[in-house]
Amino acid sequence: MSGFIEQDQWKSFLDEFSKRNQLRATRLEVVGELGDQQEEEHLPLVGVSFETRGTAAGNVEVILGGEGPADERRVDHIISNVRRIAPLIGVTGFEDGLGFEDQEGGKTLLLFERLPELPEATTEGRDAASTLA
Repeated sequence: MSGFIEQDQWKSFLDEFSKRNQLRATRLEVVGELGDQQEEEHLPLVGVSFETRGTAAGNVEVILGGEGPADERRVDHIISNVRRIAPLIGVTGFEDGLGFEDQEGGKTLLLFERLPELPEATTEGRDAASTLA
């Protein structure tokens, strides 16, 4: 990861990042000793926050999915003792996600997914339309 955000900017950066990218489809991956583990795929981004106080100070929380804690599609992922945060910028210049590194060297990637687009018409619809013409 390169282009790291300065630690004193983490809270404001993550707040703005969350606003800009709210509800975008995501994929969350944890890279560690066991290799690349996918935590979820296609859940919408609710928000990313940095905790500055209390026993959770230094942790980042990534919230994906449903609107409330009771929603089964909801994922709350905590990254403890974050050391570095880097925006992931794609070849088009747009944000493709975020990379996090913890004190032990573990990495977590929050990546934005492109959902498949629906075709203009189904094959059956096109065939039916051509026979009507």
